[in-house]
Amino acid sequence: MYKLELTKEQKILLNLTARSISDTPSDLVLPETELQDADWKAIVKESVAQTVPLATFDRATVYKNHIPEDVYAQWKNIAMGVLRSDFGVVQSQADLVELLGDKYPYLIIKGTAAGAYYPDPELRALGDVDFLIDPAEQDELEALLVKEGYAKSNGDHPNHIVFKKPGAHLEMHFEVAGVPYGWQGEEVRAFLKNAVFEPVQRTQDVSTFHMPNDTYHGLILLLHMQHHMLGEGFGLRHLSDWAAYVARTYEKPFWTETLVPFLKKIGLFTYTAVMTKTSAKYLCVPCPDWAKDADEETCDEIMHDILTGGNFGRKDENRAKSGMLISERGKGGTKHGALYNLAHSLHKAVLRQYPIVKKVWIFYPFVYAYKALRFLFLSMIGKRPSLVKMAPEAEKRKSVYDKLAVFEADEPPVQ
Repeated sequence: MYKLELTKEQKILLNLTARSISDTPSDLVLPETELQDADWKAIVKESVAQTVPLATFDRATVYKNHIPEDVYAQWKNIAMGVLRSDFGVVQSQADLVELLGDKYPYLIIKGTAAGAYYPDPELRALGDVDFLIDPAEQDELEALLVKEGYAKSNGDHPNHIVFKKPGAHLEMHFEVAGVPYGWQGEEVRAFLKNAVFEPVQRTQDVSTFHMPNDTYHGLILLLHMQHHMLGEGFGLRHLSDWAAYVARTYEKPFWTETLVPFLKKIGLFTYTAVMTKTSAKYLCVPCPDWAKDADEETCDEIMHDILTGGNFGRKDENRAKSGMLISERGKGGTKHGALYNLAHSLHKAVLRQYPIVKKVWIFYPFVYAYKALRFLFLSMIGKRPSLVKMAPEAEKRKSVYDKLAVFEADEPPVQ
């Protein structure tokens, strides 16, 4: 029976994160005995690895007497740097929203949309501006952004295109991340097909923008979470986003009327219940009845996974890259083995990077062999993560993720 034993520093970081989500943070103040002799430098370092230094610094003021002055000053500087960066992201978003106007339907996803569920949205650290569009308008919007001075990136992304100009980084999604293969993917696309046409308008800082309504937002968050968890891994910020969302919505009827039945249908309910119960146990948000039976041992293993990997697996590259042996970015759950996942990931990369092989299939085996041999060579000389080091990390992670039964569901009978 696995039971997670948290260090004092981890307990403090989780407490600070929980306080950033709670409407009554004064109820979550730690006793003096939990604060004595804590390594605050390690707490600051972990807050950065988990991408929550701003929110945790803000809530740490109540413990200021326990924090060494030099560490507090360092933490403050980090937090101010995040604030400055966030302001640039918010301004980029405002410019985008003005450009899209009322002509083009869109949704801001992640970022400020996730932050909307926090008591203090401005404390949710931002990365770039992610927005979902109507795929029918993709070509027109690409031309518009290029005309406005954005450079289009030719990166290897199956769900979005990156546009950049000085001070701005946009990710234009024509599909949300994490949509699975097969019939479940078609079900997800049908569920979300009207999402951009049924937005919720929100005003925050310098911008009024469109974000998903609560029902759509829940599914988008879950798809995004499992996509990263089964890939490079995800950190405390992702779980915080989910916890904040659950805390603000768990009593609304859409859960039992719409979302929970749909999650059970596509095989994402076990994952959702575990993430929700983990949020309740470690971030002190309410646990709805439908999540209370989730396996507690798995919740502990998930929190250990989060604390071990950091945001986007930044604490260990070999561990992060081991995701390619676990799943293909969550699109098929964890039902396949390491060799299949690696081979299929290379297959999809070939199709994305060399689209000519779709028309002239005789080129495919040569391109695939080149990609595979190049990957193995770069791995051997240290230019890519080592497969020898990735394999045991993948095995450990997969033993936990298998319990989540991601996208394990029987295809519904044809009506």
